[in-house]
Amino acid sequence: MQFLAKTSTAFASPDHRFSRFWILLAAMLITTTASAQPATDQPQTVSIQREAITLRHPRDYYVPLNLKPVRSLSVAAPIDGIVYSIDVKSGDKSSAKAVLVRLDPSIPEAEVARAQAAVEVASQEHKTSTNKAISKAKLDLAEAELKIANIRLEQTIIRAPFEGEIFRIFAAPGAFVRAGEPLLELADTSKLQVEIPLAREQAQKGANINLNVEEQAAQAAVDQILPLAPQFEKLRDLANSITSAVVVLDNKSKQYRPGQAVSVTLIPRYPIAEIPTISVSNTPEGERKIQIVRENVIRDLKPQILGQIGPERLFVSAPFSKDDEIIVSTSQPLPDGTQVQPTQKIGKTEADPGTTPGRTPAKPPEKKVSF
Repeated sequence: MQFLAKTSTAFASPDHRFSRFWILLAAMLITTTASAQPATDQPQTVSIQREAITLRHPRDYYVPLNLKPVRSLSVAAPIDGIVYSIDVKSGDKSSAKAVLVRLDPSIPEAEVARAQAAVEVASQEHKTSTNKAISKAKLDLAEAELKIANIRLEQTIIRAPFEGEIFRIFAAPGAFVRAGEPLLELADTSKLQVEIPLAREQAQKGANINLNVEEQAAQAAVDQILPLAPQFEKLRDLANSITSAVVVLDNKSKQYRPGQAVSVTLIPRYPIAEIPTISVSNTPEGERKIQIVRENVIRDLKPQILGQIGPERLFVSAPFSKDDEIIVSTSQPLPDGTQVQPTQKIGKTEADPGTTPGRTPAKPPEKKVSF
C-alpha cells in the first residue's frame, strides 16, 4: 500500500504558530524487529497512523531562571566616613548583630566630646540663671546634640541585621564612602526563591511544584501568585492560561546555591511541536512517552508537556529532528529501534539498491513485519 501523503518538517517562527502543515499519514510499512518468535520469510503487516510535524526553535521561548535568596540586603554606609576595617570576607557566615564593617571613629568621637562639654556648660548656666525657662531650653538642646553625636559614633560600627552569608564586598579599608553607598551584600540562604511561569490550575498558594535545579529534581512551594511577568509573555504562544508564581525551596541543608539555573515544564529546552493528545502514552515507570519515525526507524522520546490546545492537541518539547513524523497510533506495539519501510519495498534484499538508506539487518532471531 502506498503513502497517502508525505510532508517534510522545518523550524517555524512563532508567527506561523497556528498554521496547520500536518497531514495525517496512514501507511503500510515493513518493520524488522528482534523477537523471541521464530524467524519467518514473510513480513507481517501492521497499520501505523503518523503525522508530519512542524518544529519551533526553543530559543524563541527561552527565559533564564535562577535561584535567589528570599532575604538579601545590600549593607550600606549609614554616614559619610572612611572605612577603618572590614571584619568579614566573602563566603563567611555571619550571626545577627555581628560586626561587619568599622568606619573611622575619630570625627564622631570628637563630636561626642564637644557635645558633652556643651551639656556641662548649659547645666552650669541653668543653675545660676535667673531666667530658668531659657536656660532649661539651652540645656535640653545641648543634651539632644549629645544624643545625636553618640548615635553617629555608634553608626561607625556596622552590624549584620540578620543571620546570613556574606556575598560580595564593595569597599576596602581606607576608602571614603558616602552615606547610602553599598559596602557589602548579605543574604539568608536557608530559603531560596525563583519566579516561574505556571499553569493557572497549578497556581495555588502552598502547592508543591516540581522543577529542576541544574538537572537535579527538586520541589518548591508556591509562595506568591502574581500577574504574568513581561518576560513570560512569549509563552502564551504555547499555553494561554498561565500566570507568574514565586516558589520557595527549603535550603536548610545548603544543597542549593543562589544563582543556580532552574528549568520548569513551561519553558522548552528542545524543539517544540504540536501533536495529537492521543500520541502521548505512559511508560510502566509512570513517565510520558511519544513515538516517532526517524529515517525509517521507530524511536521513543520523553516529551516535555507544554500547553493544551483544546481537547485533542497539545504542544510538546522533545529532542525532535528535521523530518521526524509523530506516530498517532499503531495496530500493535512497536519497540524502540524497530526498522520500517513502505510496503513497496517488500521482497527486496539487503543488497538491493532500492533498500531504504541506513537500514541494517536486525540481530537474529529476526521477525519481519509489514504494515
